[in-house]
Amino acid sequence: MSTGLSPAPVLTVSVIMFTSRSSLIRCLDALRVQQSAPALEILVPHDDALEDVDALRRQFPDVAFLTLTGSRTPAELRSHAVSRAAGRIIALLEDHCIPEPDWCARIIAAHEATHAAIGGAVDKGFAPGKSDDGILNWAVYLTDYSRYMPPMAEGEAESLTDCNVTYKRASLERVRTAWSPEFHENVVNGLLREQGDTLWFDPRILVREYRPLTVPKVLRDRYAFGRLFASTRVAGAPMPKRLIWAAASVVMPPVLAARAARNLMIRRRHRGQIVRAMPGLLFVASVWMLGEMIGYLTASPGRLRAGRTANGGALASTAAP
Repeated sequence: MSTGLSPAPVLTVSVIMFTSRSSLIRCLDALRVQQSAPALEILVPHDDALEDVDALRRQFPDVAFLTLTGSRTPAELRSHAVSRAAGRIIALLEDHCIPEPDWCARIIAAHEATHAAIGGAVDKGFAPGKSDDGILNWAVYLTDYSRYMPPMAEGEAESLTDCNVTYKRASLERVRTAWSPEFHENVVNGLLREQGDTLWFDPRILVREYRPLTVPKVLRDRYAFGRLFASTRVAGAPMPKRLIWAAASVVMPPVLAARAARNLMIRRRHRGQIVRAMPGLLFVASVWMLGEMIGYLTASPGRLRAGRTANGGALASTAAP
């Protein structure tokens, strides 16, 4: 693996730290040992939340750590990395999602097709019954990623998760105004679809989600991302429409929990987790919807910080069917 300019990188991977330094290291280690990897560029955009960056540079000399001073949102960091990417294919990854050894090779093979954006599957990393396998872990995983959980068929998609999504650089350049200065995958993917581009889901492009959670982290995360998601949906909308969306959000927690349970039933996996995780599902969905309601009413995303929340990349997955 080499991230130098010779040969020119075919694939650029942007990794954002959402959970912890140790999670980031584990993710970078997984990228370091990719099988049949192409000429690869790895970018880690970060703000002041990532400490002792020099030590990480020594540990990962082939990784470019892109420093933005102050406290930045995940969307700002992601946008900065995409603007700096040199590869003809750009992949977005988060530290709590560990790619399979053939992840890079699968991405290159998939992009032989003409699809503008190709996303992959997100499987549960913590095995049931293990010490890290708590109700909150399952609740957040199910609300965010059950719709991307294997087994799933390959095909055209309406949404893709930004913790495992890839783009042709040329396609992103055509919608640059949608991701500068902040990259929100629901906005970018929506504009690509409006322009006639295809979003494609390939279950062979697989990451496994490892995310230790606490109640305070979940409270901050769900509220912040719920508010952010809502603000992107009603940008420029009049107050009457925002009031309707806010009112509808009040009754959504049971609906969202039911959707997650339905996904497990359809996939015939982890069915025993439905009853166990249901209180957590309702809790997670309620906090998200509180944030979403405030986002609709204020049309403001608040100020979400990178590296200080439990999760990223849930904008489309929680609220969509």
